[in-house]
Amino acid sequence: MKIKKLILGLIVVLLWANVSWAISLVEAEWLKEKCDAKAKDIRIVDVSNKPDTYEKGHIPCAVKVNRYLDLSNTSMVPPHRYPTKEQFEKLMMRLGIDKDTTVVAYDDSLGLFASRFLVIMELYGHDNNKLKLLNGGSVRWKKLGYPMTTEPATAKNTNYKVDNVRMDVFVGWDDIYRDVVLGERPEVKLLDSRPADEYSGKNIRSIRGGHIPKAINVTGADAVNKEDHTFKPIAEIRKMYEEKGFTPDKTIYEYCHSGDRSAHAYVILKHLLGYKNIRFNDGGWAEWATILSLPAEGQVWLWEAPKVDKK
Repeated sequence: MKIKKLILGLIVVLLWANVSWAISLVEAEWLKEKCDAKAKDIRIVDVSNKPDTYEKGHIPCAVKVNRYLDLSNTSMVPPHRYPTKEQFEKLMMRLGIDKDTTVVAYDDSLGLFASRFLVIMELYGHDNNKLKLLNGGSVRWKKLGYPMTTEPATAKNTNYKVDNVRMDVFVGWDDIYRDVVLGERPEVKLLDSRPADEYSGKNIRSIRGGHIPKAINVTGADAVNKEDHTFKPIAEIRKMYEEKGFTPDKTIYEYCHSGDRSAHAYVILKHLLGYKNIRFNDGGWAEWATILSLPAEGQVWLWEAPKVDKK
């Protein structure tokens, strides 16, 4: 009997150790019930793409986040890197979020900007169990005929203080160059999560186009249904990544242009698929492309090189 109890106890411990503390998807139907009940322990956050979308109509009780002002370090040039701890704390205080708040983020852009917001919250130590991504965002919400409002939500300021910064989620350009380009860590695979035309250099959004050598292109947007912005079945998403060699046993570094699509891919791989070793570079191609000593493949310059008269 004692042996059976011991074995049962070990099983419980092992199960507990494998519990996934993850950002999770919630459905519009669930959020509608919470809205109708005016749940006080939930903060709904609108992270729509355009700055004026919120004023034109948003989910009731949602507070506004401006992706370009609130989710970037505006003291840097270019200002696309993630905000500092102090900037983040001020944002949380303004939004009325404290450590016990469950946060549901949504956008109107396949979940890209809402993912950026939630990953920044993870970076600064908010409990992942309290971080939720609205599946389908405002697109599905409106398709279901749920109400929208132009009335801005108010929030009482909090005193949010960051206790832990999760720097382990980041990887620098120098790490990518050493581990992947130079091949010092062959077990690492590099994911470029931008659209294919940016990867190839057809669409140039920096001083030069193309991609980091050895990077493999899989855009997270392909994991989402375009009609209602909901995620495709998990098995289908997993297959999409595994067919390109991104399997759960690999260490994966990833980047995009400026930290939105890489945050989206990070949520997909780590929190939806359960991959363990995921790190991303928030400087992205916007940073790599401007360091002209760094190599690139499919390289196309933003301008045509001047012709030299040899006479």
